[in-house]
Amino acid sequence: MPSLGSKRKDNSRLMEDFPQLSNEMQLSIMNKVKKGELSIDDALKQAREDREHLQSGADQQEQLPSQYNFSVHKHGRYRWKKRVLQFDVASKTLCTIEKGIVKRQLPFALVNSCDDGIGARFSVSFKGHHDYELEATSVHDKHKIMQLVNQIIYGNIYSHPEGGSVGTAQQPEASQSLREGVLLLHRGGLASFRWVKYEVQLHRGQLTLEPFSRRGGSTVATADGEETSRSHIKTVIHLSDGDTGVKKPHSADTFTLVTRKNQYHFRVPPSSPPLPGGVQSERDAWVKAIDRLCSDWKRRSMFGVGESLRHLSIAEDAEEDDNGSDLEEDLNPPAFLTQTTLDPAAVPPSRAFPEPPPNETPMLSEAVPSPIRIPPPPPLPLKFKIGPRKIRTKPFHWDTVGPKKIAKSFWGKQSNQRIEVDTARLYQQFAVKNPGSFEVPEPSNVQQHIMLNQKIAHNFNIFLKSFAVQPAELKGKLFIVNEEDGGLSEEHITSLRRYVPTEEDVEMYQSYKGVVSELHIVDQYMTEMCDIPYLSTQLDLLLTLRELPISMSDLQPLIGQKTRMCAQLHTCGSFESVLEYLLAVGNYLNENAGKEKAKGIRLSSLAKLSQLRGRERSFTLLQALAEQIMLHQPVLANFATELADFETVPAASVKGLTAEVDAVKNELQKVIQYGRSAKKRNSNHANFHKDLKVAVEEYNADLFNLMKSCEEMKKLYADILVKFGESADQDSQELFGFICQFIHDFKRARADVM
Repeated sequence: MPSLGSKRKDNSRLMEDFPQLSNEMQLSIMNKVKKGELSIDDALKQAREDREHLQSGADQQEQLPSQYNFSVHKHGRYRWKKRVLQFDVASKTLCTIEKGIVKRQLPFALVNSCDDGIGARFSVSFKGHHDYELEATSVHDKHKIMQLVNQIIYGNIYSHPEGGSVGTAQQPEASQSLREGVLLLHRGGLASFRWVKYEVQLHRGQLTLEPFSRRGGSTVATADGEETSRSHIKTVIHLSDGDTGVKKPHSADTFTLVTRKNQYHFRVPPSSPPLPGGVQSERDAWVKAIDRLCSDWKRRSMFGVGESLRHLSIAEDAEEDDNGSDLEEDLNPPAFLTQTTLDPAAVPPSRAFPEPPPNETPMLSEAVPSPIRIPPPPPLPLKFKIGPRKIRTKPFHWDTVGPKKIAKSFWGKQSNQRIEVDTARLYQQFAVKNPGSFEVPEPSNVQQHIMLNQKIAHNFNIFLKSFAVQPAELKGKLFIVNEEDGGLSEEHITSLRRYVPTEEDVEMYQSYKGVVSELHIVDQYMTEMCDIPYLSTQLDLLLTLRELPISMSDLQPLIGQKTRMCAQLHTCGSFESVLEYLLAVGNYLNENAGKEKAKGIRLSSLAKLSQLRGRERSFTLLQALAEQIMLHQPVLANFATELADFETVPAASVKGLTAEVDAVKNELQKVIQYGRSAKKRNSNHANFHKDLKVAVEEYNADLFNLMKSCEEMKKLYADILVKFGESADQDSQELFGFICQFIHDFKRARADVM
């Protein structure tokens, strides 16, 4: 038996390793030692391991960036606007920035859910704030942004003490799969509808779908230049926003998962050998498991999320009755199940699906399942004649003279003199432009069939009327870097990105065996786009090339003005003297009011001078300050002349401008990586790669100067914060606003006391 002295010695050894652990960890180890579950040596070993784990986590935290900046397009007021989406880990806020102006700052705690959308689009919903409809500059960027947003969501749900720090918040359910299997998702592209097989895993907070590998699957170029198969991009459906639910339609082998923005329609495939109870029992098992999790998250969103899901077990829940009466039935499901994106602001619109027959009723579990209806094949395209091009001009909608008034007017007594008209001049001025060399046939009793979805085809057709490029010319246009050399404009590139065909669309159009020239102009373009490899990547590259010079030219004068403001404020001795007068006046008042004297004041105090009034309500402390300066040192009253740039200060901030520059740097890096990948794939486009190299070199030089100016601005602003005793995280947008308003108010107060 160890002596009392040896126990004390061992305990002292144990306590030496404990101070670096949290109180909870210390108590846990000590209790295990007291209960005999751990020896002293085992406790020391566990304490060292826990300490190393905490240290490695701290080191990882130090290595993570404090901000993440992405270029996006945000939808608002019926149009898309370019923004920088910033994840500020230090302040735990999600910011939207436009030309250096921080438009909105939303705390991480308000982030509620994140839904995937078409192409590079997605949406983020918040508590007490409208949703953000966003479009990333690439699909790869969208996945990175959604990953960061989902880490915030998990941090909010699990109530981490660190507040769900981006990049460190672990997802406990990611390593614990509650249910696995194979499901079919009925999804459609711009034109086609088909079932796609997925490997599905149900976790405590999400449903993960990974498509089966396909032969010849298309690839996308990532930001680092690597190519990733589209078929290997996972789809993650989050259950933790409190708005997710599951429904059972009339069919015995299908179910629908409804999120805030999307509907995912699944079907259980027949198995070999057949499952006990058939596909309906397998469907019900999926529905039950998902419904339990959705219900729990819904309760958490309503009553708080302090409790963890670690002890939740689906197997322990009460069984539902055979017909699944405890789950909501979908009484009016679509006849053809497909994934739809409910995005009213998006262009093109949401997918349209046929409605079920009016006599269709929901099927209970004991009823015979109705057969799956297969949509009929599209009819063969109708031939139409292409006649000679007619000369068309804009109509003049005039008001005519009535026939009863013609006789009494000069119109009825016209001379026989022939009027000559310069028709060529009229045609030059009033001709109707024809989109490309294709003419849409005049409406007739027989409408030409379009393979593309009708609503989407309508929008695409409108765009094509102003797009004077033939389908066969499109591929060549994609390899022209500069717009002045005949390349696509920014508006054309943005529109084309909305109609990039999916894999299903490619399969449908490539399976068409008819004459392509006999198709509708919309289908001709889609057929051509399906034959262009890496179309989405090439359009992303061109759009970035169009936006980069505009962004840099917009940022350079804003950064220059901020730099001048910092320099003026740093060297303006008269402003410092004004602050000293203010300190003296304030200390006099406070000392006679029984308060301690201050040695310095924050610049935010300038906004409070007009709030303190004297005996006369119209006389404020600001007027008292101006009066004292005019009496003792009137030359200081002209201090604003040394701060000329504060007279018209823009709302841009140092933080916002820094984020903009960082986003530009990331975009240019993607261009460089995309260019390297494109050169390997398309070595025959020599002129394109030559022009791209020239553009990259030019943009690199501009970016170098921009970053140099930005660093100078940041250094000067840091010196300003130190000089005036402000906190290191004080944003210039607010700080400079105090000074700008003070200058305006001081001039008015000086005029009042003169």
